[in-house]
Amino acid sequence: MTGMRKIGITGGIGSGKTEVTNILRGKGFFVIDADEISREIAKPGEPALDSLREKIGDTVFFEDGSLNRQALANLIFNDPDAMKTVNEIFHPEVKKRIADMVSRADSGGKSVIFISAPLLFESGTDGMVDEIWLVAAEESVRISRVMDRDGLSGTKILERIRNQMPEAERRERADLIIENDDSIDRLRSKIEGILALRGLC
Repeated sequence: MTGMRKIGITGGIGSGKTEVTNILRGKGFFVIDADEISREIAKPGEPALDSLREKIGDTVFFEDGSLNRQALANLIFNDPDAMKTVNEIFHPEVKKRIADMVSRADSGGKSVIFISAPLLFESGTDGMVDEIWLVAAEESVRISRVMDRDGLSGTKILERIRNQMPEAERRERADLIIENDDSIDRLRSKIEGILALRGLC
């Protein structure tokens, strides 16, 4: 290893992780996104998807064999055992692919990379990074964002927030907290300031 700096980015639903990664990518940084990897390994023909069907059954699949993400989300957010099963299937494969991408980035001479993962702590991916940036926002702001984005009810979103790691615990474990209650422009300004202070730009 060449001493490449690995920075983890995490945050709860509606916090604005995607906006942060978009800003970083726009500035030319290499970002590994665990959600993108999860979507890749959930495609028909992938071993993880076969395991999911075997353990969970057909109720979270469309007739063509593709994954019904909404049905899966509804299931895991209401059934802790189902969430545990899904995590046991997906987390190891996601971490393996992240490790492969980190290795390739290091061999390619990258000096810094970002790893974005909503379940950074829960999946143990925090052990793969040198520091952790938490994207945070007030609960009411997060609910409003997800309502606009996904069309879910406030009650449904609140249930999902309650099923995630408590915000207080995330804050305690993070090295840096990016408060994201304001506009995209304000967020961009904050990111630019952080990058400058940390000597990353």
